[in-house]
Amino acid sequence: MVLNQEGFNQWAANYDQSVAQSQQEQSYPFAGYDEVLARIEKRIAAHPGALVLDAGFGTGVLTERLARAGAVLSGFDFASAMVDSVKKKLPQAQLFIHDFNDGWPAILAENQFDFIVSTYALHHCGMADQIAWIQAMTAHLKPQGQVLIGDIAFENEEAYKLCRRQAASQWDAEETYLTREQLQSVFGGQFTWERCSFCAALMIFKAR
Repeated sequence: MVLNQEGFNQWAANYDQSVAQSQQEQSYPFAGYDEVLARIEKRIAAHPGALVLDAGFGTGVLTERLARAGAVLSGFDFASAMVDSVKKKLPQAQLFIHDFNDGWPAILAENQFDFIVSTYALHHCGMADQIAWIQAMTAHLKPQGQVLIGDIAFENEEAYKLCRRQAASQWDAEETYLTREQLQSVFGGQFTWERCSFCAALMIFKAR
């Protein structure tokens, strides 16, 4: 998979179709995708008017659902085609182009959020960068706020390797997936985990 802006712009039109097919087959990489989104939506819907940042929103499936649930939304993605598409659907939201590789967006330097969500996006960053992003996100939470990350993730290295073997040629070696063990060692009691499928989890981080 080409992980540059041009590649994602080309993929944007077919992304949701790829997700739907993987879910129907209950296969890597998107088994559990709907469950991940439903759990995030439920948490945020319980707080109408919550200030929410959607980091790496892609085609905006979750972003639209959170808007309908009453969230006040900001968000970014690095693919211009995706940003343009979601802007048309959600003109009231503050949406802009930004790349995870460029660090925390300067435009949001002083912002604090009730929730920061990121779904199936951070795995395009390396392990150290993902940890740094989670730490940056928790630093931009209001008291009692939460970072909600839904993504391909595994309980431990053994589960990771098993999925890799089973996925065979479908495995994307350019992506980096977190494990519960890795996150627990870094974030301790700040972190909780909800399994959504054999290859998906909701990872929850409290404000520091």
